[in-house]
Amino acid sequence: MKFIRDVGVVVAALALATPAFASDVWDDTGATYVDAMLQYSLLDDKRISKDDFGVQGGVGYNFAPNFALELNYGTGSYKVRGFAGDAGPSEQLRATSLDLLYKFFPNSIFRPYILTGAGELQDRIGGNLDNNHSWMAEAGVGALTGIGSQSGSTRLQLRTEAKYRREFIQNNELIPNNPSDVVFGVGLQLSFGNPTRPVPVVAAAPPPEPAPIAREAVVAPPPEPCHAPAGFQVDANCHIIEQTVVVRAVDFEFNSTKLTVPAQHTLDEVAAALLTQPELNVEVQGHTDSIGTDSYNLGLSQRRADAVRAYLTSRGLSAGVLTARGFGKTKPIASNETAEGRAQNRRVAFEVTNGFAHVIVIKEGASDASTQAAKQGEPPNAKK
Repeated sequence: MKFIRDVGVVVAALALATPAFASDVWDDTGATYVDAMLQYSLLDDKRISKDDFGVQGGVGYNFAPNFALELNYGTGSYKVRGFAGDAGPSEQLRATSLDLLYKFFPNSIFRPYILTGAGELQDRIGGNLDNNHSWMAEAGVGALTGIGSQSGSTRLQLRTEAKYRREFIQNNELIPNNPSDVVFGVGLQLSFGNPTRPVPVVAAAPPPEPAPIAREAVVAPPPEPCHAPAGFQVDANCHIIEQTVVVRAVDFEFNSTKLTVPAQHTLDEVAAALLTQPELNVEVQGHTDSIGTDSYNLGLSQRRADAVRAYLTSRGLSAGVLTARGFGKTKPIASNETAEGRAQNRRVAFEVTNGFAHVIVIKEGASDASTQAAKQGEPPNAKK
């Protein structure tokens, strides 16, 4: 264990001192390399052999900025316990593996990595016994530390690693089932091939200075546009002058207080018009067709008027200027003998209860779209 401590001290000292000798670092993608390492193996406690030194050599290829694939061969001779000095048999371990490395910080002088791999382990005890061939798997961590320039066609790195190795073997008299070893290594790695230069970062050119504006070319900003409501007349100061306000009725589906989509569009226009004349007081008048009793239709017409009043207040009109009143079926504007006429009679109209000299109020019937939508809800067998 003293050896491992001493190796750790040497590796740490080299890793700290190396940046002083490294002038620059480029990406190794596309480069091949060879490595040679001295190893020390901590063998499974169930093995019959002692911990000892070994060696490993390999060849690899950097196929991506962070990845490398390498083929390694390691060998070591480990004395069997129970014999004095150099006497007695040894256990020969020869490992051939294909390993995948993932390297962190590919453009750094110090590149930690993790590895994983698999291969064959030849395990032979004594000189006269046959080799035991078995599968093995390994995983570990390590680091590459650049020595000298890392931008030339050949580059030297210090390589240190520790890995866990498991041998898959069963029912052998001298080898325990599936033994696991820990292998430490330190050595050198030599890379060949020009490294990939990092793409230089070009700073964006600063935006050009704005052209000076001649003092005489400065133009006063135009006045704020006049956003007069559609159909309203204004003077030069955008004040409303004498005009006509159009309030259009809306139709309802059969036996319903639900506003159709065309009816909502119409009421949006009514709200926009009335918002410009907040001094007007408006009565919302609900009506029905002739189908049903007088009392039921009176209640239905009141609910329709209330629904329209609620919709207008939701669009910003003051509830104080709106009143709702139902008239039932007492004021038809079309014949109740046809579906078209009944759809026109199922309506809400508007009546301005006060007036001003500069405002002329025109009342119009429901739009064709509103009437057509109202016809959709009437059952085919409806009778007056």
